[in-house]
Amino acid sequence: MSSTRIVDVVNFMPERVVRNSELTHDGHDLGEHKFFAGVNERRFASPDYTSAELGTAALRKLLDRNGVRAEDLDLIICAAQFNDAFSPGIGTAVQHAVGATSAAVLHIENGCCSWISALNTARAFIDSGHYRRIAVVTVTNFISRLTEFQKSPESWVLGDGASATLVASGSPTILSLHEQAFGQNWGALRVEPEAVGEQQLPHWERGTGPLTVKFSPKMLARLWAVTMECLPEAAGAALDKAGLTADDISCLITHQPNESYIAEWRKRIGVDPERAHDTLSVYGNMFQSSLPVTFADALEKKKISTGDVIAFATFTHGGEQVSSMVWRWTD
Repeated sequence: MSSTRIVDVVNFMPERVVRNSELTHDGHDLGEHKFFAGVNERRFASPDYTSAELGTAALRKLLDRNGVRAEDLDLIICAAQFNDAFSPGIGTAVQHAVGATSAAVLHIENGCCSWISALNTARAFIDSGHYRRIAVVTVTNFISRLTEFQKSPESWVLGDGASATLVASGSPTILSLHEQAFGQNWGALRVEPEAVGEQQLPHWERGTGPLTVKFSPKMLARLWAVTMECLPEAAGAALDKAGLTADDISCLITHQPNESYIAEWRKRIGVDPERAHDTLSVYGNMFQSSLPVTFADALEKKKISTGDVIAFATFTHGGEQVSSMVWRWTD
């Protein structure tokens, strides 16, 4: 029996707002594809925040709101989309900045599944008795740094943001979890340098082009087919493990690539829009920060009540992993 409680989840959103209606593009072929629809505005972090600063701000907000001293944290688990250097990760910088002098640091990089993977890791540490109080920090400081990619409408669904989650021993919150990898989908969606002339150089070589997210009509069609099968199945598996059905869900929060994906996933899982929440139109797709930022938003808007069943579901990159988790929320 788990003894792990999710105490609180907060988001910290950069102040810079980018409104898509104010942007222009050169008529790129994929610009009108439905995959890039549903976002009105997003937040950009860089150059106002480094990734470490963004994570620090989120964690400080969490600690202040819950009256927890930084030195009482045993572990900080950090997931960042673009650290501030190729190596090391930002976790120890965040740990030092908040004064968590007793905390160990762990980095988890599982793409958009990172938050759920980190919570499962935190639960294992707490249930084993190894740690008592853990903070999970997610940082997305990505699109604001890709100045060339910003010129393409394919980038207009992407936003920056951060979250911090406090996990401690207590009345259990997590009812079930389902994670599954599909290695056959590795590399279907890639973040790589643009080609230089006709030559595609690896990112570690001199003379590479600027980083970009590589989309194509064929890849987008395949991604739809893969995720429309695996994500609802993962949500169903997590519900089965919890002894629940879709009718029991009070609030469903999925990954948010675009409005068509969100709507179709809700339909296939069996949840009407009134029992779901997203922040797509105002924050866009924030990769590993999308789930916690959106749940924190639901908390702040008082859409979550004690006893509510919360279901989360997400996938990573080109569908090489899916994760789903079911909670029963307690204040």
